[in-house]
Amino acid sequence: MNQTSTEILFDKFEIIDCLKKDGQTGVYLANHIYLGKKILLKTLNTEGLSDKTILERFKREAKILAQLDHPNLIKVLDFGTYNNFFYISFEYFESKNLREVINNNNLSVEDKKYLIVQLLKALKVAHQNQIIHRDIKPENILVNSKLILKIADFGLALVVNENFLTNSSTIVGTPSYMAPEQIRGERSQQTDLFSAGLVSYELFTEENPVLGKDVGETINNILNFDLEKCYSKLEQMPVEVHSMIKSMLQNNLDKRVKSAAEALSLLGVEAEEFTPVTNSTSKKKLKNILIYSLPVIVLAIVIIVFWFQKSYNGKSFENQNIPLTVSQSANNSEQKNNVPLETQKISSSESATKNSKMNNQSEQTISKTENVKTVNSMLGSVSVDCYPWADVDIDSNKVGITPIWNYSLTTGVHVLKLINSKYPTSYIEKINIIP
Repeated sequence: MNQTSTEILFDKFEIIDCLKKDGQTGVYLANHIYLGKKILLKTLNTEGLSDKTILERFKREAKILAQLDHPNLIKVLDFGTYNNFFYISFEYFESKNLREVINNNNLSVEDKKYLIVQLLKALKVAHQNQIIHRDIKPENILVNSKLILKIADFGLALVVNENFLTNSSTIVGTPSYMAPEQIRGERSQQTDLFSAGLVSYELFTEENPVLGKDVGETINNILNFDLEKCYSKLEQMPVEVHSMIKSMLQNNLDKRVKSAAEALSLLGVEAEEFTPVTNSTSKKKLKNILIYSLPVIVLAIVIIVFWFQKSYNGKSFENQNIPLTVSQSANNSEQKNNVPLETQKISSSESATKNSKMNNQSEQTISKTENVKTVNSMLGSVSVDCYPWADVDIDSNKVGITPIWNYSLTTGVHVLKLINSKYPTSYIEKINIIP
């Protein structure tokens, strides 16, 4: 993978810049060819990977973020595999990390409170979805020029009661932002609140109260943290901020704030009520979308039918012998929880010679006046890729998990079904393989 602006990774990412790269991981700024938008691409080369927990964390980061939808949490757009690589694409959020913001030291008291409120609202949503971030620190908090904040990097995140084992001799997290119980290997959502308290303290004072000369001293400072030594700095803050940080930086879990909502209330902010996504709420949203978009869909179908009739003089797709790719992609990220599954690619396999000849006609959208998609395939195979992921059933038989490449099929009509337990409705289509 070279740093060239024209390089295409995994057949769909046009690399603009390499932001970070080491032996097996990379972070790139790229254009997502199918979505037509700028994204951040995170890659992991699994070849020769000695620590398999790295791969598991990589997968979990994508799945965890796919469950969350909040303006203060970074969004996952795509996740998949390609040869020896796993990749995740994220929304592109032009920003600086909070460390740079703190170093610039040009925010008012109200600006700082505004950032803390957004941080706590994001944690409130994550915790209500039973997710612990475990690495809240300035470097993982992004802030743009309008002071919009997003939490990023869920690589160390855990789902409460998840049976994922970490090496018992390994401390997971960043030492200077860890809670005492985190060092002891315990799991609690209150861990994120202690870390957020340290971040908030540093935002107001430009100092980290537990940072030592080395890791050993830092860990000792956390385990024996004396909040009273911070009182002189706390008293210089607004009363509500003082009260909140003091409640978050308690070593004893029983004395520490129990939730992000409680911390928000100490700031005098009542966070909006959050209801985890359920089948009933998703179906209601889907119904509303269908009702309001139906006139547009009907008009689009009429235009498409008229255009094809004019272009092909009434000939059917079967007689055109054109390789087709069916593509359905949401332009608005807010549709993620409103539609069953966003199908990114269901394509037939054709010879390279034929594809090159028909290149100008290789990407066509089939009208949904009938629930049958006709696909010419000389090789009798299909490829399926979707966001975020799905179990693939063909003719009621499970054939694998997306992405699936060049799955052989006999000619004729087959029923394709994409299933993801996080979505209320499966994606079902009929595909007709023509010899």
